[in-house]
Amino acid sequence: MFDNYTLMVLKGAQLDKAESLLSRLGLVLEEDVEYTVGLFNGDELIGTGSLSGNILKCIGVDPDFQEGGLTTKIVNELISYQNQRGIHHLFLFTTPTNAALFEGLGFREVERSERLFVLLEIGPHGLKGYLEEMHKHKRAGNNGAVVVNCNPFTLGHQYLIEKAAAEADNLYVFVVREDRSLFPYEARYELIEKGVSHIKNAYVLSGGEYIISNSTFPSYFLRNEDNVEIVKQQTVLDIRIFARHIAPKLGINVRFVGTEPYCETTSSYNNTMKAVLPEFGIELVEIVRKGIGEDCISASAVRDEIRNGRWDRIEKLVPKTTYDFLRSPGAMEIIESIKRSDSRH
Repeated sequence: MFDNYTLMVLKGAQLDKAESLLSRLGLVLEEDVEYTVGLFNGDELIGTGSLSGNILKCIGVDPDFQEGGLTTKIVNELISYQNQRGIHHLFLFTTPTNAALFEGLGFREVERSERLFVLLEIGPHGLKGYLEEMHKHKRAGNNGAVVVNCNPFTLGHQYLIEKAAAEADNLYVFVVREDRSLFPYEARYELIEKGVSHIKNAYVLSGGEYIISNSTFPSYFLRNEDNVEIVKQQTVLDIRIFARHIAPKLGINVRFVGTEPYCETTSSYNNTMKAVLPEFGIELVEIVRKGIGEDCISASAVRDEIRNGRWDRIEKLVPKTTYDFLRSPGAMEIIESIKRSDSRH
């Protein structure tokens, strides 16, 4: 039956056809897609699917053709394309009603938010491999966690971690792995390690692909705040991965967050944690953010001061380790990127 249809890569104006088809299916062609294929019946586009990094998304087939196994053909084509690029670990968001279809293709469920999403993955290692790696860091005691992006690491982040570490035997500091910030992951990770080196019970770990990543919480990076329900359900999914899978491997029973007066997405995330974490026996502790005068210290404020070249002000907002890095030749490219950008990240 597949011989009756033509599968091709969509570019330019052809993407409008994919957008139109997805719209009829109640879906959207998301802004971050990098590669899109379409399945044609003559000149009519009857199916489409896309990739963003290692995520399969925006997959849809015209209802009049859904019994022909066309979704399978589209997904297999996307998997084959990624495998040719050397990418073998893939994620896919789908609805709870469609999860079984993709499980039949070899995908494994990672977690779900019952109302909207199921996150699936395929390929080696995956969540099991990440959990095995995390378990190596487990320490006995009353263990807590914070999740930070630190773009860059500020005195506010340092204060949060100091306060949290004082309330736990061991504190795991998970660094958002996704490289969607002006400060690259490697730079952020190193600044955090240096900035907390005096806190002897704080242990810096990678959040990998399972804590506030483009795979588990894409709205955090797309800032799709207009669709409140999508943001909320992705938040639920991300928190459940942490609570059901990651926290038990490290004996975490409390998660610490700073108060969030600026970012609506982060504030919503914190509020959802208050509802979801207790279901798994995990307490949420909110710590009032460190401020200067009436203003909270924030990474966005540091980036604004970098754009304005106010280094005397920056010195009051970040630890010496961060300040020294910002003034070093190694930070020149980052500084120039910040000056050219108005990104919230």
